[in-house]
Amino acid sequence: MNTPAPVRLSVADIQNLSSHYLNEGRKQESWQIEEIEINGQHLTARVSMRTTYVSATDEKGFHLTIFTTLEFLSQLLIIYMHVRAGLSKKTREVWMVESSTRSVRAIRDSANIKVEMEVVSIRKRGENFYCVADYRVTDDQGGLFKVKLKAFA
Repeated sequence: MNTPAPVRLSVADIQNLSSHYLNEGRKQESWQIEEIEINGQHLTARVSMRTTYVSATDEKGFHLTIFTTLEFLSQLLIIYMHVRAGLSKKTREVWMVESSTRSVRAIRDSANIKVEMEVVSIRKRGENFYCVADYRVTDDQGGLFKVKLKAFA
């Protein structure tokens, strides 16, 4: 197999090949957590998109990206860890130390995104918590993301 010749890309070349969503569209998206229920190590939530970006190359319209998903899942984990610590206000930083994501089927419903979070483990070390959580993110159209986050606070 031949090694391809080196290619040097200019700023214009990079712009032509880049995702408009990642450069500009991502900044247009916003979301809101509509409701949360916590029952022991299980959290359920409903999220809606306040504003969305629709790619010109996606004929089916809106699709939830993993980047936006990681934002609201991180927020849910922050809330869960504070509630678990008995706090009613965010007083600590929560650091995501590891994540894995799998987009099984596209999530296209921007108004009714459902989240199920199951805490796999949570440990208290002194004043700090270390938490591992598995998530299923779905919509009413058969969309499914599977995510695992590890964080400490």
